Amino acid sequence: MTKILNKQGKIEFGNKENEDANLLKTYDDILKSKRGYVVKIPKKGEGVVACLSGGQDSVANIGILLKEFGLNVYPFFINRGQSNYKYEKKAADYFDRFYKRKFPKLYHNYKEITVMTPGMEYKDLLRKTKRMIDDIPLSHNISYPARGPIVFLTGMEYGYSLKAIGVEVKTVFASNMSSDFSYHCSQTWVRLMNILFCQILNDWTWQFISLPIETEFGNYFDKDVFIKWAYENEVPLHKARTCVKSFDIECGDCPTCWDRRRGYKEASIKDPTKYRFPMSEKYPTYYDHEKEEKHEKRNRS
Repeated sequence: MTKILNKQGKIEFGNKENEDANLLKTYDDILKSKRGYVVKIPKKGEGVVACLSGGQDSVANIGILLKEFGLNVYPFFINRGQSNYKYEKKAADYFDRFYKRKFPKLYHNYKEITVMTPGMEYKDLLRKTKRMIDDIPLSHNISYPARGPIVFLTGMEYGYSLKAIGVEVKTVFASNMSSDFSYHCSQTWVRLMNILFCQILNDWTWQFISLPIETEFGNYFDKDVFIKWAYENEVPLHKARTCVKSFDIECGDCPTCWDRRRGYKEASIKDPTKYRFPMSEKYPTYYDHEKEEKHEKRNRS
């Protein structure tokens, strides 16, 4: 049986440039001084908010929260103007029905929230900025720099709003992985956001947790663990939408598709996902921005 909480002790980040061990320790110390602990799994039956992007990581994450921890899960899906919106929504709708059937007492219908991030007014400029610095390794860690914070601040705000209907939520879950290279996907960032939640709400009992990289639980694992868990628990991850392109099926050769295929390979599980193109031998380090822009303009028209 796949373990979700490893409890392996101290985590070594090595040369992972989007993690800062010293900062992480500082953030941990702040939380310990404010509430006596860093993070902890909510008690069985408690309400939590979790992102449902339609991607395989978020889908497996919600299944784990339901089955392994018995939590009442209130998912949220962000309509952020993404070019593959209808495919991500289709996946979110599929798993909304799937989990509602499987966990009718714990799973609650997802809330679709419209938040344009980044703003359409300057999205093309952000892409041009990234292209200008593509030869600098740092640029691969920064794409839409405010998107992650905006998405999960929205998730926190949604969780806070549930109090009005008698639902007490104090924990927001993400599903960032050890291989994620963006700064807004790191454990260092997750901890900083947790402190931001608490400061904004003036409530130090709020938590922000990403199970795969939660160092307090001894975790720092990758997609293969979630894929194994889903396989063992008959969660059809091939129905999830990982690809960021606006093709009707996964393209198979963009960075997110490449990572998906790699995850299955590392899990030693046959990948049932249908792909449009074969996987290249070399990891793709950039998107075809011009084609992506054409797809978005066509979808908006």
